[in-house]
Amino acid sequence: MRTYIAVLVLLLCFGSTAIAQCDGKPGADGLTWNFDEGEKESFNLLRFIGGVFTPDIIKETRQIRAYIRDQRFAELVKRCGAVRAMDFIYLKALKISDHNISRGLFLSMIACLDHQNVDLKVPVIGVLGVPLTFEEDSLFKARHGNLPSRLYDDTPPEGDRDKLQHFFGSAYIAFAAESRDLARTSGDLVEWGEAQFVVGGVDDPRDRRSNKQGERFGHDLLTVKNLLPSDYLNLTIEE
Repeated sequence: MRTYIAVLVLLLCFGSTAIAQCDGKPGADGLTWNFDEGEKESFNLLRFIGGVFTPDIIKETRQIRAYIRDQRFAELVKRCGAVRAMDFIYLKALKISDHNISRGLFLSMIACLDHQNVDLKVPVIGVLGVPLTFEEDSLFKARHGNLPSRLYDDTPPEGDRDKLQHFFGSAYIAFAAESRDLARTSGDLVEWGEAQFVVGGVDDPRDRRSNKQGERFGHDLLTVKNLLPSDYLNLTIEE
């Protein structure tokens, strides 16, 4: 009986700690979504000088990608789930961009690109490989492996990492252009183009669902600034 009570107490304590941690408060080990994403590097004069002339958007892209590559982020995905981890990506992107929503959405999209390269079917030329992320192989693999994957009840065994870019991309267009219609048209065009010109690409209705959910999220952010992706991933989309 004593053993049962002790186990129950431990489970209750761990459960409440995990919930608090996923709500932004530190867990028992001090881990929260807002950990420092900086990767330790020794001082390098050339790197420092190069950084002075590097555009902010490039620096911010490196920061959010370093955040996702971090093993602490992978641990948060395990503890809090993929949907909540999407919130963490967006919240971290907002912080990096000084709470500029448009830039935060753009950074979230760039951070979640799940292909390093894409092969396009080009008339006359044939297949043309186009780089998308310009990351080193090891950095891409580390980031890609940590991307949240189990997003929906119907997520297939291979996961839904590609849905992240669809969601955030549509959210960015809807917010920046202040137009759900433009976001919808852009998403439909991307799906059509993927089926027509990308090797192995298909017009996927599940991609369209993520597009529409992101489109609603981005457009609603125009009036309610504290919304999160998790508010929309279970949203039923009507045609």
